[in-house]
Amino acid sequence: MKIFCFDAETDGLYGEVWAIGAVVLDDDMVTHSFGYRLDADVVTDPWVRRCVVPAVVGHIGTAESREQMLDGFWEFWTEHRDDALAVADFGAPVEAGLFRACVELDRENRQWLGPYPLHELGTALLAAGVDPDVDRRAFCSRPSDLPNHNPVGDSVTSGRCWWQVMGGRT
Repeated sequence: MKIFCFDAETDGLYGEVWAIGAVVLDDDMVTHSFGYRLDADVVTDPWVRRCVVPAVVGHIGTAESREQMLDGFWEFWTEHRDDALAVADFGAPVEAGLFRACVELDRENRQWLGPYPLHELGTALLAAGVDPDVDRRAFCSRPSDLPNHNPVGDSVTSGRCWWQVMGGRT
């Protein structure tokens, strides 16, 4: 079974999604990736502007609109969802909100196609007796080369941590 690991960046914890990254891993190897963002000018939260924007700008593509970015992610998800385990680092509120935003663009056709269940790395770590707030890069034997807070890089690191904590099992 493959792992579909994804991450989103929002304008503040409950703000709008402005950057999305996702990867598909098979036996701990990234086989496909997705990464798009909106123009950084949409970000108003001071912490996000200071800590996240520099990790994202210049590292992933720019979408022309929020709808284009969400539809692109949805297309990537539906292309890889069969036989995939959907994993978020911590699923709420950001990543669950990402799927809700995608579904709301076309509720009639999308409402039953989201991840079920949505697995969380944090919960898997806790169940394995590992602090769910462990430094993912220190825990993971092969973290991403992209900076922290880059949604593609964080997806790679979380996916590899999932493989590690699950002992290579899905």
